[in-house]
Order: sequence, then C-alpha cells, then structure tokens
Amino acid sequence: MTRNSIPLVVLAAGMSTRYGRLKQVDPIGPDGESIMDYNVFDAARVGFSRALFIVRPEIEDTVREHVRSVVGDAFPVEFVAQTLDDVPEGFRPPAERNKPWGTGQAVLCAAPRLSGPFGVCNADDMYGNDAFRQLLGHLNSDPLPTEAAMVGYTLADTLSGSGGVARGICVLGKDHLLESVTEIGEIRQVDGWTSGVDPDGESVELNGNEIVSMNLWGFSDPVVDVLRRQFRRFLDRWGSNTDAEFPLSTALSTQVQTGSVRVAVLPGRGDWFGVTHAEDREHAEATLRQRIDAGQYPESLATAFARMK
Repeated sequence: MTRNSIPLVVLAAGMSTRYGRLKQVDPIGPDGESIMDYNVFDAARVGFSRALFIVRPEIEDTVREHVRSVVGDAFPVEFVAQTLDDVPEGFRPPAERNKPWGTGQAVLCAAPRLSGPFGVCNADDMYGNDAFRQLLGHLNSDPLPTEAAMVGYTLADTLSGSGGVARGICVLGKDHLLESVTEIGEIRQVDGWTSGVDPDGESVELNGNEIVSMNLWGFSDPVVDVLRRQFRRFLDRWGSNTDAEFPLSTALSTQVQTGSVRVAVLPGRGDWFGVTHAEDREHAEATLRQRIDAGQYPESLATAFARMK
C-alpha cells in the first residue's frame, strides 16, 4: 500500500536579517522566480500534493502575491501565519519580542492543517529534485520505515564564500539513522581550515566532511506530538526571553536521544545551494542558470506550472 497525499510545509517566515531583503520572494530565476518557487516546483513534479507556506503576518500579502504570479492555480497552496501569540494556553510572549519562536513553532503552526506524513523545507535553500524524490519515497511508504527522515548534505558543499553560516552538524549511527544534531554557528573556511562556534560559545574545528541538516525533513504524527510537549517545556524555561528560538534540529536531536523517534538520514547528492548573505546571490543566479541551460529546470516556472493543470 502507498499513501497518495503528502503535503510540503515551506518555512517562509524568516527575517532575512543578514541578507538585507526578503529572501522568500527575491528574484533569482530569469522570470522573477525565488528559490522557494523552485522547491515547490520540484516537490510538485515528484508528487507532493500541496504546499503550505508558513509566513509572518506582515509579509503574508507579499508572499501570496508572489506565489500567485508563479504558481497560479496549477498546484494547491495554503498560507499559515506564524505569530508570537500562537503558543499553548497559559503562555504570553514578552512585549519586547518581535520575531517568531523559530522553525519548531513554525511546524506546530501548520500542524492543525496536516494529517499524516508531511515534508518540511526552508524557503531559501535549494535542495534539488532528487532530494524531494527521496523524501517523498520515504514518506509514501506504508508502513513508514521510521517516524522521521532528513536529507543530509556534506558540510563542505553548503558553505558560503561570503561569511559565516549556521549548520546542524549530524552524528549518524547504524543503518544511517540519526544519533544527534548540534547547531554550530559562524562556520567558515579560512586558509583551508573550517571552524565554527558551538552553543556554548566555544570554537570547534571541522573537516568539511560532516553531514549537516539543511531543514529538509519528513515527519509523521508521533514527531508532532512530541514537538508540542517540547515547545511547552521550551516556553517554561525561555518564554520570557526576547531572542531564544525553538529550532527543529535541536528538537529532533532530543527526540532521537530520548528514543521517542527514529530519523532516517537520506543522502543529498551535492545539488544544494542557498543564500545567507547578500553576496551569495550572484553565485545562486549563476548556478541556477547552469541548471536551466542543462535542461534541469524550465526557462519560466510560471509557464511550467501552467502546463501542470
């Protein structure tokens, strides 16, 4: 037996602070397409059933209009607002806080509109068609091989030449199952050496061969159930903090370490690229142009989506 309705949650509520403009709609493609449009296109053509865009209320109209201009009505889309006050009963966000609670909360905002397995991706990371095909294959299995899956990429293939980046460094165990994820920030390569900063502020040396999470996940109901409990515990401890975030990678690492879920790590094929800093944009445009010229993507996504109807 196989499932036939697997949605994709697109994490599009980011602040784009380091980038300087709204990455979710920044035109990287030749016809004004953004990176998230190509992710939705890849997801649609391998068989995902719909896309749910998680957005901040203040950018929802902008994102809606952009998606309408590219996707049109050829593929089902929904929009979910990620708000500060979308928290469990009994909690209130601090008045001084002005940003969402992170990617873990974003998934919980989408959860009421989901039933059964679903995928999750960032809006500003382009993963490649094969990554979505692998992820859907896992989620489409009945029974599911594991409660969750993640497409992992090699660290050296995900670095920016324009500045430091944050990555979830993964430890894999038997049968390519995830054992832990550690968020390392300010990762950069200088003079052939790769280093970053761990959650305690300590410098760490890396070799570039580490497997990293780029937030391309597949989840089933047990993951969401535990995520709800984790978010409540997070707010118990950090709910009065104006900056603390509840990231998916940290939450899933805890779920794995406590034995709540198993996460299969699927191999990324080195097709990733993304934008963190404004200087990354030129490389992203050039890489995308190469893929279009190679026939991997159409010259116009709007035209290609229209043909899906």
